[in-house]
Amino acid sequence: MTLTLAVETSSRTYGAALVDDDVVLAQASADRSDPGFVDVGVLASSVIAAGGRTVADLDRLAVDVGPGNLASVRAGIAYVNAVAFARGIPVVGLDALALLSRGGPTLALRMAGGTAVYAALTRADGTVATRHGDLTVVVKDLFPTPGAVTSGTSAGTGGPSVPEPGPVLRVAGAKRPQALALLADLGVEATDAGIDAPRIDDLVAALRAGDHEPAVVSAAPLTESSVRFRGDAWAAAREALLAGGVALLPTDTVYGLAVHPRRREAIDALFALKARPRTRELPIMVATPDELPSLGVQVPDTARRLLGAFSPGPITVALGIDDTAPAWLAGRAEVGVRVPSDPDLRALLSDVGALLVTSANAHGEPTAQATGPILAQLAGRPEAVVDGGERTGVPSTVVNCHLDVPRIEREGAIPAAEIERVLDHG
Repeated sequence: MTLTLAVETSSRTYGAALVDDDVVLAQASADRSDPGFVDVGVLASSVIAAGGRTVADLDRLAVDVGPGNLASVRAGIAYVNAVAFARGIPVVGLDALALLSRGGPTLALRMAGGTAVYAALTRADGTVATRHGDLTVVVKDLFPTPGAVTSGTSAGTGGPSVPEPGPVLRVAGAKRPQALALLADLGVEATDAGIDAPRIDDLVAALRAGDHEPAVVSAAPLTESSVRFRGDAWAAAREALLAGGVALLPTDTVYGLAVHPRRREAIDALFALKARPRTRELPIMVATPDELPSLGVQVPDTARRLLGAFSPGPITVALGIDDTAPAWLAGRAEVGVRVPSDPDLRALLSDVGALLVTSANAHGEPTAQATGPILAQLAGRPEAVVDGGERTGVPSTVVNCHLDVPRIEREGAIPAAEIERVLDHG
């Protein structure tokens, strides 16, 4: 028996289904205009619960990301990515339409205006060759020489060196004509796969018929912003962070002061606000643990088990850093990592990338549970403040997994006994 969670998002509706082989245990859909709807991750969670199962029971994921620039979509995708991470399920495709378009290689992408896209090149066996926000980067993975196409000039004829001729690239997605035009400008021969984003019912039917191979697909965040369209305090926080400011943000535990890691002036301002000596490096928050390898963060099995059991949630894991880390992490031996469960915060992280986040308090003072007392003790005012009401006041539990034997460095919202139970049953 194979238990599959299928999730679909479109510009207006979301759907989720729990399928056990050919039996649909539970399914639900929601309209994004419903004021009571939170995000597609919550919808997926409710479907799993309605089917009488848990995340730990899942064998595979099938996720299709349709058009729609909404924080709720992005937060939901962060959720299903976390499910994949927790279950140790490999990411072998970008979205459902990539798997439903066989005979690869297949380019699956979402347009975000002009040449800005989120694209993934899927090999014929279903694995992802590359994915990036720049279409030219993705195309060069298939055709390393600029302008080289499958029917291009071969080496030794005076022309540029090109790879061996292969199958013509197939393009799938809702914006296929625009994608084909862009590829033509890049000198790449491609054909229209004729496949748009499938509806949840179509995806369920494909799963029941056994037509969904490879078995697993996970989604990645779109490049087009979602938070920027909201017109609220989160949108203002996004703009402030990208401009090099400090933002006071609610997390699922306590309030935090956040800055964009590539803005050095913002990091300086954060330490000034806290009146804190720079003796310790700042931890990071990410939308999903899937981002960690691309940041050069090493995730040993112990950390994977802890993140799988408690993340998204109130756990911070200290991890090592390798030489592939970006400049803002380079030179550090380790970094504390957390994936918050707050859907708005995860949407922001999915939009702007990893953020440096530390507790919102003056140095040596306890962290207050509301924005008013926090602002009163800071040495200045952040550029953006998101008031999320009163927080629990209980910080995350910190576990150092950059040691041969993991060590609990701070017991917080997750009891030490729960941490030890997961580590002992590895």
